[in-house]
Formats: sequence, C-alpha cells, structure tokens
Amino acid sequence: MSQEPLRPGGKAPPTLVEVLLQIRSDMRIRQSPPYLYLGIPHAGRVRCFTQGYSWCARHLGMDEGQDQLFFLWLRDVKKALPAEGWAEAYLRELDGDHTRAVRKYLDFVAEFRGLSPEELAAMPLNTEEKSRLGRAPSMRSTPALLLTLDEMLEIRRVGRILMYIGEARVERMAGYIDGYRLCLSLAGLKDEEYLRFERWLQDTSRVPLGHTWEDAFLQAAHGDHEAAIHRLLDCGAEFRALSSAC
Repeated sequence: MSQEPLRPGGKAPPTLVEVLLQIRSDMRIRQSPPYLYLGIPHAGRVRCFTQGYSWCARHLGMDEGQDQLFFLWLRDVKKALPAEGWAEAYLRELDGDHTRAVRKYLDFVAEFRGLSPEELAAMPLNTEEKSRLGRAPSMRSTPALLLTLDEMLEIRRVGRILMYIGEARVERMAGYIDGYRLCLSLAGLKDEEYLRFERWLQDTSRVPLGHTWEDAFLQAAHGDHEAAIHRLLDCGAEFRALSSAC
C-alpha cells in the first residue's frame, strides 16, 4: 500500500454536514442540475458519496465533533434512518424520484444544523456521544495519507463490496470515489495519482474518450455491476503495480 506522509499545506476539510448544506443551498438556487458536487441527483450515489467522504475524513484524522451526532439524531429522534438506508427508504416513499429523495435527506441535514443546544442535549446519548455536544471539529495527526487508490485497493483486498457501498452498483462505487476524492481536495491534498490512473484507463483504451468507467466497464461486463466494479478495482491494482515497477 502506497501510504504517503501528510503533506504540508493540508488542512481540516469541512465536516460532512457542512458539505451537504452547501449542496442543499446549491440545489435551492439552481433550477436544474448539474448541482454542486453531485451532478445529476441519484439517491444511491449520494448515499455512497457521504460514505466515501466520511471514510476519507477518518483516514485524515478528523473528528467531526458535534456534527457526528447527525446520524444518531436522524435514526433515533427522527426515525428516518432505517436499516436498509435512507436512499432506499426515501425512494420507495417518493415513487422513485431521486431528486426529491435527495432533497428530503438534505432537508433533514438543515433541520439538524438548526437544533438548539437544549434540543441536542435532550437526545438519547451515551456518555461518549454526550461528550461531542458543543465540540468543534478537530484534527489529530496521522502517520500516513491514504490516497484514493489506496482505498480502492483496500476494498479489493477485503473483497466485500457490500461493506462499503451496500448493493453493488457502479453508480454507488462512483459516488464513494467522488466523496473520497472531494474530501482530499477540500483538505488541500491533490490526489495526482488518481488523475494519472484516469489518463491510463483512457490511454490503454479501457475507457474510451468521452466515457466514464461506469459506462465502459458495465458494457464490458454485459450489465453485471459487481463484475464492472471488480474490473475497476483490478485495473487500480494493475496500475499501482506498473507505477511501482517504474
């Protein structure tokens, strides 16, 4: 695994709640997509975008402080985070309308941010969770930086895509990668390796110019989403091996 030391100039990225509020603001201003960070709204992709962003923030050593209580509030107070996931539940409730499902989720984010200290303190929290009340986001030092390919290769090593994105769908994997890369970018860390990987996919004709890896690999896998995702991860391993040999 190519773990790089934290680079000078790195900074704490915004919390996930802050990023989601930016997206909500953009969706309220624009009449139609593409929207900030999301492009065309897709509930499953957004759900995995949040997971990718959160995992990257953890790898960077970020403590989201009070904002980390959002998911507890959504699950335990609003009863709006079922075991199947918000994306699946909201889509079913809203007749498959992805934009409305994403908006509903983001409206919950805004409602959470608007809670008073008293309302937050009234939540059913354990001792560790209560310690987050009023706590600002912070960073701790980490020994190494995990770039996007590092995360992809870890997913490949574990071999259980379900653990990371739930149902194996290329749009979900793409959302996870988008969230991870955005977190790195907002932390002031440019992931040049992934840019080289994308160019390599095109230069080797694995992904034709003007296409996404999702389209190209799904077509090559005859519509098998899990096989398409494994193809991406295998390409990542091949690229890393070639880079290490140079």
